[in-house]
Amino acid sequence: MDKDLILKVEKLLQEEDFSNIPDLLSPYVDKEVKAKELLGLCYLGQWNNEEAEAIFEELKDAVADNADYHYYYGASLGQQAKGANMLKLMQIAPKSKAAFERAIEIDPKHVPAHWGLLRYYGNAPAMFGGYPKGKELADSLATFNEKEAQDAYNFLKDKFGK
Repeated sequence: MDKDLILKVEKLLQEEDFSNIPDLLSPYVDKEVKAKELLGLCYLGQWNNEEAEAIFEELKDAVADNADYHYYYGASLGQQAKGANMLKLMQIAPKSKAAFERAIEIDPKHVPAHWGLLRYYGNAPAMFGGYPKGKELADSLATFNEKEAQDAYNFLKDKFGK
């Protein structure tokens, strides 16, 4: 897969023009990690979360030290959790949380993974962490990204009134 194709697909993703991406990547998906990653991002952008989950589950297992793959796996699960019934939610939520936590273990400054966990704790019942865990994440963000930390504190204030 040449650099021009990668740049073309990345531009299409940025423009949210997903229609041709699967066809462009299909010759490479079984051979190249980057093609698989881009296809997964296409599926996330289209809210085809089960397809994205399958791709990023495979990628996070194949390239275990890539924080982005863990994050995207968690994000695909988190999107599925929206509107899921309680049984499915109980299956999905712990996997999503674990994926975000693993992304932060790999890269402690991974801002999207911090936000994934913040949203998890903002929506989870208090017995699963709630405000105290969210505050820990906001404090962690404050050590390396003040703007994101301020946004996190505002998010917590909106969710919990604190």
